[in-house]
Amino acid sequence: MVGVVHVVLGRSIVEEFTFFQELFTQLFHILTDKANPQKVDSISEECKKTSLAAVSLLIQNSGDSVRQKVYGDTFRPQLGHAVYITLKLAQEEKNRSLKIQAMETLSALGQQKTFHTLSSQDQNLLSYTFANFLPGIVLALTKVATADEKQGHKVTAVAIDAWSYFVMLVMRDKFLEEHTPRLGESEAVSQLRKQLFGQDQEKGKKRELPSKDNKFVLPEPEEEVSSSKLQNVEITSEWIHKTSGKLMLLVQSLAKLVIHTHWRVRLSLVHWAQQLICKCSRSLAEAIVMAVEVIVGLRSDDMVDVGTAAQDAMLTVTQALEFKGEHTQTKQVLLELLEERVYALSTQLPTICRQQDDSKTLTTVRKLLGSLEVLGERLAQIMAWPGHSHRLLQSFSFALTLDVTDSDLLLERTLAQDPFEVLTIKPSLGKGFRYFQDLRILEAIGTACHLIGFHSNMVAVIDLCLDILQQSTHHQKEALLLLTLIIQGRDERKYREKDRNSIPQEEGEQVVQSVLEVIMCQDIFNAPLYVLTQSNGNTGDAKDIITSLVPVNKQKNVSIELIKSNIVLVANTLNLISVCARMMGTNFVMFLSKVLCSVMEKAGEANVLVGHTAANTLKEIALSCKYKNVAELIEKSVPQFWYPLSMRLKRLPQYPSAPLVLQVSLEYANIDVMAFTEELVEDVLSCLDTYHNNEALPLLRVLLVYVTAVVRYASKTEVVEKDFESVNEMNEYLDNRDRTGKSEAKQKGIVDNVAACDNYGPVALFLDNYHKDQVKVKQGIEGSDSFDVNEHEDDSGAENFKKQVNQQEYEDGMSDNIHEENDEKKKVPKYIELVVNIMERCSHMLYLQDRKIKILIMEVVKAGCTALTQWEDQRLPVCHKLWKPLVLRLKDSDFVVMICALEVLSVMVVSSGGFLRRRTMKEVFPPLLSFLRSQSHTSLGKTKGSGYYMTAAYRAQKILLRTLPSLIRSLMLTVDEMSDLVNVLMLYLDSRQPTELCRAGITLVKQVAQSHPHHVWLALAHQQSPVRIIPPAANLATLKINGAGKRDLPQEVLELYKQLS
Repeated sequence: MVGVVHVVLGRSIVEEFTFFQELFTQLFHILTDKANPQKVDSISEECKKTSLAAVSLLIQNSGDSVRQKVYGDTFRPQLGHAVYITLKLAQEEKNRSLKIQAMETLSALGQQKTFHTLSSQDQNLLSYTFANFLPGIVLALTKVATADEKQGHKVTAVAIDAWSYFVMLVMRDKFLEEHTPRLGESEAVSQLRKQLFGQDQEKGKKRELPSKDNKFVLPEPEEEVSSSKLQNVEITSEWIHKTSGKLMLLVQSLAKLVIHTHWRVRLSLVHWAQQLICKCSRSLAEAIVMAVEVIVGLRSDDMVDVGTAAQDAMLTVTQALEFKGEHTQTKQVLLELLEERVYALSTQLPTICRQQDDSKTLTTVRKLLGSLEVLGERLAQIMAWPGHSHRLLQSFSFALTLDVTDSDLLLERTLAQDPFEVLTIKPSLGKGFRYFQDLRILEAIGTACHLIGFHSNMVAVIDLCLDILQQSTHHQKEALLLLTLIIQGRDERKYREKDRNSIPQEEGEQVVQSVLEVIMCQDIFNAPLYVLTQSNGNTGDAKDIITSLVPVNKQKNVSIELIKSNIVLVANTLNLISVCARMMGTNFVMFLSKVLCSVMEKAGEANVLVGHTAANTLKEIALSCKYKNVAELIEKSVPQFWYPLSMRLKRLPQYPSAPLVLQVSLEYANIDVMAFTEELVEDVLSCLDTYHNNEALPLLRVLLVYVTAVVRYASKTEVVEKDFESVNEMNEYLDNRDRTGKSEAKQKGIVDNVAACDNYGPVALFLDNYHKDQVKVKQGIEGSDSFDVNEHEDDSGAENFKKQVNQQEYEDGMSDNIHEENDEKKKVPKYIELVVNIMERCSHMLYLQDRKIKILIMEVVKAGCTALTQWEDQRLPVCHKLWKPLVLRLKDSDFVVMICALEVLSVMVVSSGGFLRRRTMKEVFPPLLSFLRSQSHTSLGKTKGSGYYMTAAYRAQKILLRTLPSLIRSLMLTVDEMSDLVNVLMLYLDSRQPTELCRAGITLVKQVAQSHPHHVWLALAHQQSPVRIIPPAANLATLKINGAGKRDLPQEVLELYKQLS
């Protein structure tokens, strides 16, 4: 039956109030308990939903004559009961669709959809009517909106929309101004006004009755239906203050929904906040701050629709706050409330961070950011107050507390690593935070710091940050990060078109000067970065071991945690220097003398994070100062630090980090700086003669970088020489081609020449054209000579004599040129002499017992052999001096040292050819085979679970099997020598060997089979079952091979045996 009524109402218009009242009463009578009208009857949910939908249609399809009496005083009891029942259903029902229908019916009772079409008088009457029901409506809807999220996002969104509508309906400024002309005035001012004037001017003011033409005119007494009237609410300033104070509690509850998981709820909350600010800015002035926080907090929402809506709402709010005339004081009050909110949020932020709840922290930071954005240029006044500014910066510093527990902070470059290799680190290294993991929090704090740097007095703010930096050593890292973010905001301001001419350059210079004075004078750059110890190699008694363990940093009470903290501290300092350089631009040149050497020292540090950050800082400085690259920066700055660096190298104990500057100079410098670096390398060699212990490591790193730079320079020079040789070969080809007399060959040569010129480029093309011109001139001269000879036959004897004399002079000149070329060939470049001196020093230092020094020396020797590839006269004597200590290192008990020595010997043998062959076969090859033979029995049957894969012996076998191919190719082994090698390799062709060793052995056997297939076949045949070979001729004896037949050979080995057979 109710469904039939719903269908009929959907197609009808109710014009009689009596019929409306009866039908309205019957529909709610169905919903109400018969025994207790304050309870909902226990009927089916479908009946309840249909009844509510019928009420909505009844209100919507009622005529004007009916709706004129609905919102009068006479019908108010029934309207209040209807509001009560709908709120009861919205709170108590479990069905989602029924809850939503109940709130939609409530909105229909309040004319939500047609409110904007009503006249102002009708809107005021509607507001006055629902002012009587406002407390119950907003309280019930708040309970529904803040209930468990399991009820569904749509229920929450509809509750928020209904709440914002009814609050806007009753508390809108336009409606309340008619009752309280001084709307927005504080309660204290109102009390003072009462005391001064002795009366409340608003008290005697009565509510004017609507005119007769009002759509919702009250009925005449004779028209009233018999029902009791309810007492109306009297809207006064006191009522507004009390109501707004109670609504503030509900606003706070709803504002917490900004962290709701569903985006539609957050979208409804944006519209809710916009309605509060635009319609109730003076009646609910205290709620505006929270509403602004909600809008700004949702501007960076992950959902695009929510973020866009918040952006649009923020523009609308900004326009709504631009009051004029008498409301300017209200704007001032709102800004003061925002300032107080900033102070309150700054106080709460550390406590919220300690809870380690990223959602709460993100919400708080976004609220703080929103308040700062709305304040805008007024930030300068806030930062001028010591209390506010210090509290704000301290809260940001605490929130940015860095997490230094990551063990990757201690990562260092290996000694054998290429010094010119570009370091790559994980992006999050050194950027983890203790109290949050959500990077959106860092982004919000960074934006807030940018605003502070953009709008505030930079000098004052930087001084405050520097005070925080100097006050406590525990938050120095965070203070440096805070400085970096604030200066980035000032840098953004510089690039704004309207502010370029308004910022004096002296301000930036003063800021950078004060920052550099503090960070360079503090013990930041001198903070210990290592906690390692070094021993002198003595392994005698316990006393020797204790005395040999000396910390590198030579500071007491240095823990691992402090080292990690210092690493992050130095990295943040380098980032701060980068930001200062970017802000100053080309004017940063005036500060290079202060920071360049320190940054270069850190770029040479072994720590990966510090070295990578310092390298990026050098690139940023070069880019800011308009240099092409770091090499040009160092080249232009060499005169500034060359002499002081030379003096420091001569006093190495006082300046232990001085070699790092030279190391970085060599890594980045061009060939033009070689003249300066050669003298400094000589100073390093002099220091190396004096210091052999802890100070030798940085010196050897410098030498390794220098020798590697020479290798790079030699490779480039070799490429250029090859280009010139190719051009000369082309010229010789052109000479031979022109001497031929066949025209067809000439034409073909011209075509080939053009193709060759295209291959060689413009230089070769120029030489080809020049050669053609010379040939033409030569042909012309020969033609004139032949004509003269025919004309002057009598002078032929004299001409022959002159030709003989010229020929003799030409041969004498050629012999002189040959001697001059030999003299030039004997001249050795300075950098080659330095490489020879370095390798001679290494031959003496290889006897040291320190493991790191031995490994680093062998890396230098390996690079030196490559650098002397084209200088045989210098290379062979040095190899002779290095041979004996390297062979001793090959027999070292430390497998790591042994493998390094093997790699160096392999490079030496390959580069020296047959010079070291006999020594290698006598002193190196037998120990290597013996080592492989003994270790193959040890590794047999080992599995990954046994831990053998982690031993140095396993790694040594694997590297040795991979290194032998290049060594074998250069040694040219004889039959007996190859047989010994193949017999040892057969031990690794076993399935019981570790997979990596077996695969390396198979690869090596395949390579040997290419040059010695018969040896490999015979060795593999001995691993098979006994076999008898029948000769091809009958007169030959049968051959029998007695194979072992017990080995489990891999399938690849069997296939190789079949191929060789």
